[in-house]
Amino acid sequence: MRNFIIPLLLVFFVQADSASGSGGEEALSRLSFPPIKTDIPQPSRVTLKNGVRVLLLPDHELPLITVSAMIKTGAIYDPPGKEGLAALTGANIRSGGTVAIPPDELDEKLERMAAMVEVSIGEESGTATLSTLTKDLDTGLETFADVLRNPRFDESRFELSKAQTMESIRRENDDPSGIAMRELSHLLYEGTPYANRLTLKSVSSITIEDAKQFHRNYFVPQGMIIGVAGDFDEKSIIAKLEKVFEGWQGVDPLFPEVTPAPEKYEGGFFVADKKLPQAVIRAGHLATKRTNPDYFSLRVMDKILGANGFASRMVQKIRTERGLAYSAWSYYLGGRSELGRLLIGAETKTESVAEVVKIMIEEISAIREVEVTDDEIDVARNAIVNSFIFIFDKPARILDQWLTLEYYDYPHDYLLSYRDKVMWVTKGDVLRVAKKYLHPDGLKFVVVGDTESLKDGLSLFGEINEIELEDYRTGEKQKHHD
Repeated sequence: MRNFIIPLLLVFFVQADSASGSGGEEALSRLSFPPIKTDIPQPSRVTLKNGVRVLLLPDHELPLITVSAMIKTGAIYDPPGKEGLAALTGANIRSGGTVAIPPDELDEKLERMAAMVEVSIGEESGTATLSTLTKDLDTGLETFADVLRNPRFDESRFELSKAQTMESIRRENDDPSGIAMRELSHLLYEGTPYANRLTLKSVSSITIEDAKQFHRNYFVPQGMIIGVAGDFDEKSIIAKLEKVFEGWQGVDPLFPEVTPAPEKYEGGFFVADKKLPQAVIRAGHLATKRTNPDYFSLRVMDKILGANGFASRMVQKIRTERGLAYSAWSYYLGGRSELGRLLIGAETKTESVAEVVKIMIEEISAIREVEVTDDEIDVARNAIVNSFIFIFDKPARILDQWLTLEYYDYPHDYLLSYRDKVMWVTKGDVLRVAKKYLHPDGLKFVVVGDTESLKDGLSLFGEINEIELEDYRTGEKQKHHD
């Protein structure tokens, strides 16, 4: 809030001066303020005795502290036939309590302190967070470390998590947008862990012992980075962290080999039958990684093409000019550990699907052939730079960015030079990367809708492949899943 005090005082004094007739403009000319600081705060770094890396970013504005951890693990390491193990393990590390504290008591303890501890495991990493008042830091840290080191894996809560996961699997085909994105991801990453799907069979086979072993394998000091942001003294917090993690050792994890996605661009049209009054369209192909020097030019291209709302070409052509869809978009999402994805999407009337698909292909092709305009590149660059600051509005969010860079071993100046590199992008750069990284003939389209009504229009683009939706309740495949 203090950032807004000076502008408010300025308005007050100028208005008061004008009202008194003493010359508001003259008073205004006498006022001076230091330039607004837009530098990104950088954390200090230490390594604990047991190997845990720590990033520290003090901020004493509020008596709050956030401790975040990233753990080298992820669903990409799920054993074959046990898809869902990482997610279930992550969900139960916190909810199942600790060896010393049953889950209900742990819930009550955190509630009394108005503190929060959360743990989860995603596709490429595990995360853990502690939020606490400064006065409760000692207790909060002890609890946080206990959760990470000694989860109980309470049986009743574990079984509840399994039941909830299996119910969500049963309902997967109720969401047309979810179907389209799931099937597209499977097509793009087929043959790699990124294409794995949770099934009733895989989840039902997971035991508490599986979760305990998964935790032992990956929750070790060597694979953890911790960040602390908020109201603390650096010397004191290091001593506290050394204390709560004292004696915690682990064996270097043996990470299973992750089959990389083959960088190929083979287009195709795939239809999943669903009796709907409209159709869901998702399309895409593989994309480069974020560490590619061309990624900044691709970000600008991305904004122009479809990632900048009404200012982007996809929205203008599909929604504004033709009125074919309420929502139309494209995103060029660079990968971190694996190749990323170019994604394109819209929802439209069944009879308009072919026309929308045609426009999507035309726009992907057009940006590869002619330079974008001066207005387009100015709007795109400014949109990226102006929105950049909003991911750094709180110390904890700033630290999350640094943690992510540390986790993926990004260049140290990645954030610091981000805005400059965006502003250096030229029209020629956009054309060059569009030609190199966009493949209109390599787009895979997944359409969810009434197959019989869609076939005639889509047949103009070539062979139509039918996706048989799996009925998870019977384990059988069926063409129609209404």
